[in-house]
Amino acid sequence: MSATGLQNLDSAVQKFNVWLKDLDERLRWDDRRKSYAVLKVTLHAIRDHLTVNQSAHFSAQLPLIIRGVYYEGWVPSRVPVKERQLQQFYDHIRHNYHQAPGGELIDPERLVRAVFELLNDHISAGEIDDIRSELPSAILKIWPAPAETDGGGRPSPRA
Repeated sequence: MSATGLQNLDSAVQKFNVWLKDLDERLRWDDRRKSYAVLKVTLHAIRDHLTVNQSAHFSAQLPLIIRGVYYEGWVPSRVPVKERQLQQFYDHIRHNYHQAPGGELIDPERLVRAVFELLNDHISAGEIDDIRSELPSAILKIWPAPAETDGGGRPSPRA
């Protein structure tokens, strides 16, 4: 039996769960709530570095529910942001990632890399290259090009 009675929404929920499960595995935890928070804050950080047009092209490749997460709270008149330093990017992740009280200290690099690898595996290489070309060079240092991963987010033997 379907969860919503609507095939498109059921499919969207299923894809959303696939992405969260994949991110759980990459982060080596079993906490969809935390994976959702990591995905959301990282997508927002990426989104805010892109132009409105590039953001629209990127979002078109995201599954329905993740596209909604991507656009949540977006103010197009404030983009693209001008931060150029990797530490500023990490500070944004750290400040906006909400975890359970008393949770462990976060390693923003680990979280961001996992989302970048997830995107590499679920978004076309051409779109990833387009997005990467719009980001500050400091951020590119931690986002491997799609050809540099093996399809499971791990470095490729050819990279």
